[in-house]
Amino acid sequence: MNDVISPADFDQLADYFIQKGNSPAVSEMINPEWKRFLHDPDISRENPQLLQEIQRLINLEERTRIKKKLRLYAYGLRIAAVLLVGLLISGIWLFPNATPDQTSFQTQTVSVPYGARTQFALPDGSVVWLNSGSSLSYSFDFSKQRHVELKGEGFFDVVKSKTTFMVSTIYGKINVLGTAFNVQADPDDHFAVTLERGSIRLQDPEGGKDQLLSPGEQLRFENGTYIKRTVETALFTSWKDGKLIFNREPFPVMMDRLERWYNVEIAYSAGDFKELWFTGTIRDETLTEVMEMVCKAAPVNYSYNSRERLIKITARNE
Repeated sequence: MNDVISPADFDQLADYFIQKGNSPAVSEMINPEWKRFLHDPDISRENPQLLQEIQRLINLEERTRIKKKLRLYAYGLRIAAVLLVGLLISGIWLFPNATPDQTSFQTQTVSVPYGARTQFALPDGSVVWLNSGSSLSYSFDFSKQRHVELKGEGFFDVVKSKTTFMVSTIYGKINVLGTAFNVQADPDDHFAVTLERGSIRLQDPEGGKDQLLSPGEQLRFENGTYIKRTVETALFTSWKDGKLIFNREPFPVMMDRLERWYNVEIAYSAGDFKELWFTGTIRDETLTEVMEMVCKAAPVNYSYNSRERLIKITARNE
């Protein structure tokens, strides 16, 4: 099953599933789907250990109905519910990273397709927002080692603890104790970490000097070096609230963000638009509405092939 909902609706649905007060309703709604998923021979089992544990917890609830014993189940079900919503609606999958005799090294991965976003809580209570086309992996033994691996873009609101929280990317490791920050670490794009509150330290994977950030600062990796600057953090964190904010954004950068946001491919000749930039905010607008606004703000035309999800932009002679 693969339906499509808007990013704003997806966020609202995910929020509903992780609210503690909704656990009974979530349980009633999700159990039949899990049973179908577990017993349907046409569905592949990509993580048998996790599915076996979920089945055990479901059976425990059906046998006992004792509230005290359901507390652990309720937490586990909320996590499973978020993942299943992605599985059924937006394509979030689990990928095990170990054999059965390596339980202590197993990892869980949450992946978000282009055109969607998700929010979920880690076992320590820290909250993560994942942007479209991103993934986050963490160990099942998270209580002993707060270590996650990010590919793409994520916003982290980290719970304070004596155990350091670490975000690993291909550009380095970010160490924190309790803070809120945004990380963009696209393997084929660029790296930027923006600190909203608290403090963080970036460890250079090449053995360079550690970089310390204070609230309101951003560290970018450009032309082989790290550059620190003071920024308006909302420009880089608003995506988690369902908004895209542009402030004199170069045309290519804006098009790249729109591709991820709407899950489309945008084709254009970079040389025709290198002098264009945009300022504005996108929240609930459809793709068509956004492209019409672009055409009004700049001398461009566009065509859209819905079957291929391809937008072609050309310069308009005026």
